[in-house]
Amino acid sequence: IETLSSVITADEYSNLKHAEFHHKDFNRRYNLISDFRLCEKNMSETELQNMIDIFIENKGKIDRKKSALLISNPENFKKIKLSGSGKAKTSHRVKLFTNLEDAEKWVTT
Repeated sequence: IETLSSVITADEYSNLKHAEFHHKDFNRRYNLISDFRLCEKNMSETELQNMIDIFIENKGKIDRKKSALLISNPENFKKIKLSGSGKAKTSHRVKLFTNLEDAEKWVTT
């Protein structure tokens, strides 16, 4: 579970993801839950979509099967696209959730 607890820009998030991928202990097979709930409150819809796009685009750099994204505002479910550009062809699935328990259940089944 990764928790973003303060305001972060899309560039900072991209840099964080690249640093993770290059860390010697990073396991590309672990399913992931990314919690955007604390930082989402201070983001515009566009900023949140940019963060989700970075997350989606990174799926070609990992071997996991599932990733869950936690967001606090259910209205964002209707607005956020989970498609990415389609460049990365993997079986990796991404799904949005508003609570941790549902996200955990989904990534472990």
